[in-house]
Amino acid sequence: MAEVEELRPVPRERAILESFFAQLGMFSFDRAKDYVEKEKDSSRSSGAIWGSLLAALAHLAAAEKVYHNLTFLGQKIGGQSFFSRKDSIRTVYTSLYNELRKVVTMGRHSQPTSSSSSSSSSLEDLLSHLSEQLCHFTQARMEMADLYEKLHSLASQKSVNSEELVSTLEATLQKYSSKFHHPILARAEEGFQTEVDVVTQLLRCQAQVSEWHFLPALLSLHGAHTKLTAWALLFQRQRETRKNLFGGQSQKAVQPPHLYVWLQRFHAALLAKFSFYFHETLSRQTAPGDMRTLTARAAPDFYGKISTFIRKHDASNVSLVFDNRGSESFQGHGYHHPHSYREAPKGVEQFPAVVSLPSGERPLTHWPNVIMMMGDRAAELNTLDKVVQFYDDKVQSTYYLTRPEPHFTLVVIFDGRKSEKDQHITAFLQEVSGSLRNCRPFSILKPGSKG
Repeated sequence: MAEVEELRPVPRERAILESFFAQLGMFSFDRAKDYVEKEKDSSRSSGAIWGSLLAALAHLAAAEKVYHNLTFLGQKIGGQSFFSRKDSIRTVYTSLYNELRKVVTMGRHSQPTSSSSSSSSSLEDLLSHLSEQLCHFTQARMEMADLYEKLHSLASQKSVNSEELVSTLEATLQKYSSKFHHPILARAEEGFQTEVDVVTQLLRCQAQVSEWHFLPALLSLHGAHTKLTAWALLFQRQRETRKNLFGGQSQKAVQPPHLYVWLQRFHAALLAKFSFYFHETLSRQTAPGDMRTLTARAAPDFYGKISTFIRKHDASNVSLVFDNRGSESFQGHGYHHPHSYREAPKGVEQFPAVVSLPSGERPLTHWPNVIMMMGDRAAELNTLDKVVQFYDDKVQSTYYLTRPEPHFTLVVIFDGRKSEKDQHITAFLQEVSGSLRNCRPFSILKPGSKG
C-alpha cells in the first residue's frame, strides 16, 4: 500500500496539467488561469518545481488571452507589471520563457532525498520535460506575434508580397512542428498547427488569386474554410453559465477570440475577391439568377456594386483587365490541364478582360485605347489609389483607369466627355480598387479598428 500512496501524486498532477491544457485549447483562458492559481494555493507542500510551473502556467493562460485577442498590436514596450497593457507581447512571452527555463533547471538539478522518492523524481522529470517543450511553444508564439505585427503594418501598402509571408509561415511551422509534441501538450500543438495552416492557406490564396490561378486558389480557399469550420466546433460545444440578478442562471456560448474572428473576415474578403476574379468560370456552373444570389452574399459584392454603379451613372462599360505578359502558364479563364498546350497570347490577347460589364464581352473598339493608356500612364497607375482619366475625341469617349494590384487594371468607359474631377467616379474606383487590393483585412487585425 505504501508504494500505491507514493505513486498517487504523479497521476494527480498529470490530470491537472491535462485539464489546464484542455481549457486552454478551448480558449477558456480565464478559467484555465483561475484553475492553476487555485491548485497552486492548495498545493504549497507539493514541492517548489510544481509550484513554479503552476505559476508559469497561470502567466501562460494570461499571455494566450492577449495573443488570441490581438490586443498587443500597436502597443509599445514599457511598464513593470508582468501583464501591463504597455508590455509588448514579446516582453510577456520572454518573461514566461525565462520562468519556464528556471523550471527546467530546477528539474535537472533536483536531488532525490531518499530511496522512496522515485515517484517524486519522475514527476520532476516530467515537469522539466514539459517546461522545455513549452519554451519552444513561447518562441513559436513570439514569431507568430511578429508576423501579425507585420501584417498589421501592411494595411496601407500598394501591394503585399504574400508569397514571402507564406515562406515565413512554412519555415515557422517546420521549425516548431515537433518541438512540443508531448501528449499533455496535444491541444497546444494542434491549435498552433491549425492556426499557422489557416493563415498560410489564406495568404497563399491571396497570392494565387493575384496571379489569376483558378484551381490553386480554390483549393487554398477550401482548405482554410475546412480548418476554420473544424475550429468553430470548439466554440459551439462550449457553454458558460452566467448568474443573473434574480438568482437564475443562463447558458451562453463562449465567444471566439478576435484572432479567429479576423481569420473568418479575411477568408470572407478572399471569397468575395475570388468570386469576382473568376466570375465567368463560376457562372458557367449555375443559372444566372442563382449566380446573382450567390454573389450577393459576398462581402463586398463586387459584381452587384459595379452593376449598380453602371445603372446609376450610365457608364458604357466597366472591365477588369489582366496583363498576362511574361506569364508562360497563362491559358485563359478557369482550369486547364497542366499538360494541355495553347499558343502564348499575342497583341491585345495579352490583355484579356477578367470581368466586363454589363454585356460580359469586352468592348473591342475601345480595347486598343485601354491598352495604350495602361502603357503610357503606367507610372501613375502604379501609384497607390491613383485614378487616371483620358478623353478620346475620335471615339467621343472618356476613360478612367486605376490599378488595384500589379497585373490588374480597373477601367470605366463613358460615352461622351466626363469631367476629370468627377468625385463620384474617382471615389468609386478608389473604393473598389482598395477592396480588390485586399489589404483592408490587415487594418482590422487590431481589435476595434475600422477597415
